Amino acid sequence: MFFSKDSSLCRPHLERQEFCKKANCAVRHFRRLIYYLDSATNTLDICMYFLTSSILVKTIINAYKRGVVVRIVLDESMTQNDGSQIMSFHKEGIKPKFKQLDVLMHHKFIIIDNNILITGSTNWTMAAFFGNFENLMVTNESRLVKPFINEFEKIWAMVNATVNVMETDSKTHILT
Repeated sequence: MFFSKDSSLCRPHLERQEFCKKANCAVRHFRRLIYYLDSATNTLDICMYFLTSSILVKTIINAYKRGVVVRIVLDESMTQNDGSQIMSFHKEGIKPKFKQLDVLMHHKFIIIDNNILITGSTNWTMAAFFGNFENLMVTNESRLVKPFINEFEKIWAMVNATVNVMETDSKTHILT
């Protein structure tokens, strides 16, 4: 799936059920991403530098409400972003993990049921989907999926080694 500056032309029909006539329609790609997230039955392992799309956050929360185990690793900088959806996750019982490092956690991938990999350049922001030159690849090829599972498990273990504190709206939230 490719997104480009022309993707912004598709955004107006995101809220409507109509389909764009363009073969490379960003809304069609975005809806396909939602379809894959909705297909999760066991696990969603998310490793994402930047995640601010409320539509995708709601889709992830809905998966959690269906009984899907959701594990999220975000870059620590997300705690200070105005568009952050971290509190939406916390309100629903999902606890994203962070760890302050001297380097960025710049990955952008999700693993669905240890079987489907979605990866690419795209941060999960509306600006990325509807204005940037970006790409996403979806595969269930096990030789491609397995290294990402291993990478996620390695990072998950690392971020669980410490507890992080986030301050928002003059309240302190402990992120475990």
